[in-house]
Amino acid sequence: MLAGVSAKSTMNPPTLRRRGLLGLIASLPIFGRSAEAGPPSFELLPALQAGQRWTFAFERQVARNGAVLHRYRSTLRLRVLDASADGATLEWLEGDHVIVDAHPQRRPLLELGLAAMRDVPLVVELDPVGRVQSLRNANTVRLAILGGFDATAAHIGTQPEAAPVIAAMLPAMKAALATDAMVTASALKEPMLLLSAMGRRFGADEPVEFRTTLVNPLGGEALDAIARFRIHDVDPRAAQATLGWLMVSDPVATDAASRANLRRGAAIAGVADKPATTAAIAALPAITLEERGDYVVDTASAWPVRVTHARTLRAGPIAQVEETSFRLA
Repeated sequence: MLAGVSAKSTMNPPTLRRRGLLGLIASLPIFGRSAEAGPPSFELLPALQAGQRWTFAFERQVARNGAVLHRYRSTLRLRVLDASADGATLEWLEGDHVIVDAHPQRRPLLELGLAAMRDVPLVVELDPVGRVQSLRNANTVRLAILGGFDATAAHIGTQPEAAPVIAAMLPAMKAALATDAMVTASALKEPMLLLSAMGRRFGADEPVEFRTTLVNPLGGEALDAIARFRIHDVDPRAAQATLGWLMVSDPVATDAASRANLRRGAAIAGVADKPATTAAIAALPAITLEERGDYVVDTASAWPVRVTHARTLRAGPIAQVEETSFRLA
């Protein structure tokens, strides 16, 4: 029996654990106490310095109704180019791609897409709390993506039934990359996943809930969403903290975005006014989007050690799950 605690003590163990966890979190410089009203909450604050380097094992899988469409792995190398009170600049370099599994029809296109971006660095701008803000070398990335488009068009163009479709869509696809905003949205998906815990407000003992936005996988503006963030645990011996979140898109906004995306595709293909297009839009099933993330971060720097992220897109009976993971090598 612990000294000073009698067998008849009425002290609540969960309350003791809560106080201990609150004190431990508050003592770590990577967690800044949030001034927001409500239950105690903290913001994750990274300690970034010029010259820092990390290597991650990166893996991505896309499955539909349980069947794997493609899965690949690569090596990710990160370097902080500069850091100040105003933010930091990060170099993101992905290479050594290995396709683990892919549907036969998807494999050639996946190989072309990965080859186009292999060893092309992304120069990523971060704000003072480590959130991804912009892409500094958008033009370099644009040229690489356009090269991938041309290679894909050349491959598909050898198929007589597909050649007219790709010929009609390629100019519009290239025109979409004319603005830095579109290039940035395409290139920064993975950096935003790895660093998406940065600057977020987490609840210490109760989830923090608020409205936010989700990246729209259908294209277009971000989707309104409801988020729930929580600090699951802090392990001082391992010098790690475990964080988690859930974000669910607003169903009305998601439905509107899916219909707008179908109309854009129909316009590109020149069939926007066809009765079949109108019927397809009317028959479009309800679409929902959900994101779940689990983050293990280093308690000295707030830098991610392991990240697993899953995005689930449901349309009627069809469910497509994109799973992305990063593991510090």
